[in-house]
Amino acid sequence: MSDLIQIVVALGIGGLISSYLTLIWKNRQQDVRNRQDYKEQRYKCIVMLLHARLNFERNVRHLNKYGYDIANEEDLVDLLQAELVNSYLFASQDFIRAMEEFIESPSNETRVKVTKEMRRDLWRLR
Repeated sequence: MSDLIQIVVALGIGGLISSYLTLIWKNRQQDVRNRQDYKEQRYKCIVMLLHARLNFERNVRHLNKYGYDIANEEDLVDLLQAELVNSYLFASQDFIRAMEEFIESPSNETRVKVTKEMRRDLWRLR
């Protein structure tokens, strides 16, 4: 009889430990998903800003349509600087370097570097 009680107690404790570990794992997975979603959202916004920086007159209306209050190129550069500072919280060091280079010298080449770093940061692709 005591063997039966020991088995039941062991199964109960094992079930509790298993449930607890499963809960921890699910919470960590959700945190990872939330961080990934946030990073992806920020990068999509930054791509729009990079595109607008290369051809301001043509693309400023798209930014205004999405709620950005940008009247001139200086406002756009200020917004890019703000995105750079915000990216310190979530982005890779390689992305930050590429973004700094784009802000200093905007060109299609530097934009491609930034977007490649985004891709690498999001999906681990080269």
